[in-house]
Amino acid sequence: MNEIEMVGMRTLGNTKLLTESRARIGVFASRDTDPAIDIIREQWAMQKGKQRKCIVGTFHSKAECEILYFVLSRGGSAVWFLGCALPERLPHFFKEAVRKKQLLVVSCFNCEHHSYATARYCRHLADMASNSLVFWSKKEGSSLQPIYERAIASGKRVECF
Repeated sequence: MNEIEMVGMRTLGNTKLLTESRARIGVFASRDTDPAIDIIREQWAMQKGKQRKCIVGTFHSKAECEILYFVLSRGGSAVWFLGCALPERLPHFFKEAVRKKQLLVVSCFNCEHHSYATARYCRHLADMASNSLVFWSKKEGSSLQPIYERAIASGKRVECF
């Protein structure tokens, strides 16, 4: 994302997570959950955290929030694209992640809540900021389908669980 200048972008945390040349994994998880997949997803996230990987996403669904928590709690890092304004206050866990330089929160919006359009825009930002993508419980025809298809067409590494 070094070649893209984003006007109006506000950040909180370690901007080097987005600007330095390192591998970043885009994470997308459906709202629909499957107990068998939930266990695999949790183990995957803990492993990526232990490996000090950096994940990128909107972390809007419950599954995505769990991935974010497990990666950060095990020592990994994350870039979080918000579809709304930066919060006035962060929960303690996220404040600690910002303090430890493990987290960057990015917003391009002033609205209090995300909308379908802002969430969609942030999913595309997460894709652009990632070297590879991981999809959890992706459904054919979902809002994630265009991101998946573009990644496959461009030769980006994609995993689906």
